[in-house]
Amino acid sequence: MNKNKIAIILSLVLIFSLNLFAQNSKKIVVEEIDKAKLEKLIKNRKGKVLLLNIWASWCPPCKKEFPDLVKLAEKYKNSKVDIVGLSVDDKSDLNSEVIPFLQKNEVNFKIYIQNFKSIEELISFFPKWEGAIPLTVIFDKNGNEKKFIIGMRDFEFFDKAIQEVLASK
Repeated sequence: MNKNKIAIILSLVLIFSLNLFAQNSKKIVVEEIDKAKLEKLIKNRKGKVLLLNIWASWCPPCKKEFPDLVKLAEKYKNSKVDIVGLSVDDKSDLNSEVIPFLQKNEVNFKIYIQNFKSIEELISFFPKWEGAIPLTVIFDKNGNEKKFIIGMRDFEFFDKAIQEVLASK
């Protein structure tokens, strides 16, 4: 085998290896969030709309709508809209269930995992909520709740809801 063929093969192996390393090196960070931190996230909007999606890795409708949230985050990156996920998974499932799910879906927005004193405390944070997920709440740039959406929705629905909030005063 001539030296050129060996060099080409070695180059391809190196490129393939680097690509695998780059894919595996994308570290997903999931922070814990409690009541005080959630209040701060909602109130300190700095002029940006917030779409907050409450979900769990064990919830089939949540899993089904998740790719649309990734698509929304891509559409609204570098804009006046933040997309944020709040997992209600048990913290003990973070590395075994939540992170693998996020990696599989190539999450591109901030994810928190609930660290409230109890799940009831989180549920009571939203007076209209009885605990069903997925729940999506959209806040305006001043932190005022504008949309309260229980159940699975798609990209078009969320996009329209965001546009309505952006257009509101």
